[in-house]
Amino acid sequence: MTIIPDLTALMVSVIVVCLTLVLKRQFFEPMARAMEAREKQVKGAREVREQAEADVAAAEADVAEAVAAVRAEGYREMDRIRREASERAEATLAAAREQAAATLEAGKDSLREQSARAASELEQVAESLASDLTARVLRRAS
Repeated sequence: MTIIPDLTALMVSVIVVCLTLVLKRQFFEPMARAMEAREKQVKGAREVREQAEADVAAAEADVAEAVAAVRAEGYREMDRIRREASERAEATLAAAREQAAATLEAGKDSLREQSARAASELEQVAESLASDLTARVLRRAS
C-alpha cells in the first residue's frame, strides 16, 4: 500500500483537526468548566470570609465599646462608694470630735466645780484654824 505523500499530509492534517475537536470537547471544555466552577467557589468563599471578617471586626468594636462603658460605670460606682465612705468617715469623726469636746467641757466644768469646792473648804478650814489659833493665843496671853 503506497500512500501518496500529499495525501499523507492531508491525512495528518485531518487527524490533527479531528483530535483537536475531540480533545476540545472531551478534555479542554470540561477542564475549563471545572476550573471556572472552582474559581467561582473560591471567589464565593473569599466573599464569605471577608464578610465574616467584617462581622467579627464590628462585633469586636461593639464588645470593646461595651467593655469601655461597663468599665466607666464601674469606676463611677467605685468613686461614688469611696465618696460615701469618706463622707461617713468624716461624719463619724466629726461626731467623735463633738462628743470628745463635750466630754472635755464637762470634765472642765466638773474640775472647776471641784476646785471651787476645795477652795471654799480650804477657806473654811483656814478660818477655823485661824479662830482656834487666835483662841489659844488669847488664852495663853491671859
